[in-house]
Amino acid sequence: MQYSVNFEESILDDQINSTFPITFYHNAYVDYRFTPPRLRIFSLNQCIKSDKNFLLVDIFYEGVSEPTQVKVFGEPLEGACPSTYGPAKPCFYVAHTFFTDLIRTGGMTKVLIHMGSRKVTLSVKEINKRFEKGITLCLQPVYYYSQWQNIVLYIEAWRAQGATRFIVFYHSSTKDTKKVLDYYRGLGIIEIRSWPSFGSLPLEIADKHPKIDDSVFIFSYFLAMNICILDIKTTIGSIADFDEVMVPINGTMLDYATREMTGTNVGALSFGNNYVAMEPTIYSSDFSGVSKPIFISKGGPSKYIFNASVIDLAQVHWAKSFTDSSKKSKGGDGALLHMRYGFDPSKEKTLNKPFRYFPDNQKEHIRNMQDTANKIFNGSVPTFNSNFIDTLNDCVKQINKRGNTCRSTGGMCKKEMDKVNEWVYDRTERIFLSGA
Repeated sequence: MQYSVNFEESILDDQINSTFPITFYHNAYVDYRFTPPRLRIFSLNQCIKSDKNFLLVDIFYEGVSEPTQVKVFGEPLEGACPSTYGPAKPCFYVAHTFFTDLIRTGGMTKVLIHMGSRKVTLSVKEINKRFEKGITLCLQPVYYYSQWQNIVLYIEAWRAQGATRFIVFYHSSTKDTKKVLDYYRGLGIIEIRSWPSFGSLPLEIADKHPKIDDSVFIFSYFLAMNICILDIKTTIGSIADFDEVMVPINGTMLDYATREMTGTNVGALSFGNNYVAMEPTIYSSDFSGVSKPIFISKGGPSKYIFNASVIDLAQVHWAKSFTDSSKKSKGGDGALLHMRYGFDPSKEKTLNKPFRYFPDNQKEHIRNMQDTANKIFNGSVPTFNSNFIDTLNDCVKQINKRGNTCRSTGGMCKKEMDKVNEWVYDRTERIFLSGA
């Protein structure tokens, strides 16, 4: 099928063409966990008809002069489009995945997407089953983040539970937070993935559609987490924010999850939400309160860990699908410890529960966190500034008051956040590609 710029009107009605508002993540994936292997492409765009709209794609192989051309159909990652979730429903740009089964696989060098006169070239990454023992944590996009104390507790607690790798999608933070991230990256524990501005549509159509940064729900965390799970190399994975740690009733999470998922039909383990507070608060840079978390009598959504060799698509609070249809989710024997900012234990009903952040040696771990903070900041540990997170929360409240407005904190809160701090932004280019 050959197209000329002069005859673009002859393109099939169902093909996504140059007038369509869409931007792609820069990598395409060959997923060998499926039989046959599957080509996967990720994008942000307005809703499509999953059974009709397609991308026309050229697949290039090493040593082969002519590419293989295929039609690739897609679907929204969340499931429904528009979203059924109120704050996300009015957002124009929705995370999508396009995929097709492959006949030929080895030696794929690039993927070229044809949209009439508009073209996008993607790099290729291969995904295989995971045999490296450990847990990888995927972090949703970090934006305007100031609670560096959360990061220290998160990394050290998850490491004690068996985590060996952390993948952080990074947009912006305070200088202090970036210093903590860079410290752990220097130790080889954290890997930072750029998650900058989504950029603009081609000039020819840019004024016909909303700006991407202004109409995508919370930095498109659905897109980030589903890209991240493909980058996991360990046997077990999870998607948890910096204020969330999952713990089993006994032992470490790695040992418990490995027992539950090895040789069984269990593809994921779900853990009930437990809001916790601490006295003293870790924002005083005193981690001693970690030894006895205060459990708040208030419910919340669960989180889960999963077998990284079989997870297909992820939702925030549950596994949407597995590569093996026989795999199921199961309730885990443990808890999600969720240290939500703003809970005052003196004003809440509290409960006694047996769960702790660390499986053993509580005092040793607390001393290690305090020593780590002193080391990162050369003995002059900065004080916590609540103004940063309060400003972000106030911006979100103002967005919610407008009604029928996309909670696009990336573009809509930038002006307010820049007034209160000099943020460290990720400005990496060519992460998201719209073509020309």
